[in-house]
Amino acid sequence: MSEGRRDLRPAAAALGLLLAASGAWAQDAYPSDISPPPGTRYPCALTALPRGLPGIPEADRAYVNRTYARVLRATQAKLLLLRALEQRQDTSTSLLRYQEATAGLLARQGAEAVPAGLESFQQDVLAALELQRSFFAKAQALRQRGAGMDAAYRIPEGRLASSRLVAAWTRMQARYPGWPPETSSSIYHHLCALDLF
Repeated sequence: MSEGRRDLRPAAAALGLLLAASGAWAQDAYPSDISPPPGTRYPCALTALPRGLPGIPEADRAYVNRTYARVLRATQAKLLLLRALEQRQDTSTSLLRYQEATAGLLARQGAEAVPAGLESFQQDVLAALELQRSFFAKAQALRQRGAGMDAAYRIPEGRLASSRLVAAWTRMQARYPGWPPETSSSIYHHLCALDLF
């Protein structure tokens, strides 16, 4: 390298890593369109998070926004896999897509900086997603062997995931007792939509 010129390759590599990281976080920004995937529907009255998250302290908003963006994406992945399982069509590929999508969501949620006081909520969300992943792996195997969805819904991990989502909701209620109904309802219905029961 000639004198007076700096080697910019390390800076370019660092910038590439930074852009890749910011792209991962950007994909977790709450979407403007929350429509369910084509051919599916949410099991409850899911509404978009209200702009500005009224009732959520500013210090918690970015975390809550990204967390519920991931909950929404996990729900959408769940809906597609449930449809495949119910119709017993392309269940192996659908399970693989679900596992890939939720693995990324779990990794990013697990790496998230958690505001003080939300650690137990974070653990409930992570545990619920892990339990659902286990539930779906077992449900897909059952369906592939010819069992009905009633047998799949008896897999214990499904109920355990449900209880962790209920716990997450309880923790949110306790943390934000003064939030307005539109925020409370939206948060509740995000967790409800992710639930299997």
